[in-house]
Amino acid sequence: MTDNARHSSASNEHYSPSEIVEAARTSLETIDLDPASCEAANRTVRAARYYTKEQNGFLQEWGGNVFLNSPGGWCDELGRQVIKKSKESGPCTETGDCGLPTPHEHFGTDSSQKRWWQELVFKWAAGHVKSAVFVCFSIELLQSTQVDQQGPLPLEFPICFPRKRVAYIKPDGTVGGSPPHASCIICVTKDLGTLYRFRRAFSIIGHVVIPYGFENRG
Repeated sequence: MTDNARHSSASNEHYSPSEIVEAARTSLETIDLDPASCEAANRTVRAARYYTKEQNGFLQEWGGNVFLNSPGGWCDELGRQVIKKSKESGPCTETGDCGLPTPHEHFGTDSSQKRWWQELVFKWAAGHVKSAVFVCFSIELLQSTQVDQQGPLPLEFPICFPRKRVAYIKPDGTVGGSPPHASCIICVTKDLGTLYRFRRAFSIIGHVVIPYGFENRG
């Protein structure tokens, strides 16, 4: 993700800073899987398993405790990156910039973080994921997931709203500038131990909101 756009398709790489990763590790106790990662990002996350863009973790098996900082930009219903037409270039369906041969089509194009959120809660509800921490780089997700809702909404789970805008890490290892939108971090769980650890760990980063009655859900 670039620093000046919510859904830039030019770059969808934005690695999580260590303070968020370590708070997630404390919350989950173990990070078993990062389904949208790479070798460089996993040096910080240190997930037991991770899937790269080439492996397309969107379509792979998930399990255990998951840490997910979804790709930015846009993707289709299969989790494949979509690069839209710009002033500098045509759409990836014509240029092949997304990695697929031309010509090709993408179906169900939507915000990548929305698609990955929906896939996470689908797998969680199905019992394939124990608990998860989802890094949302734009709180626009809280609104967009209410449109054509599929599965639980982010607002149904504990959320940390950082007290300052998160500066993500660029692929070259440098810290990006403060993005023009706010982030949040969402804890997807039914486990009260995970909930309490999340609240303690992320209260250092920002304000944690627990939905009314969440602790009494079975």
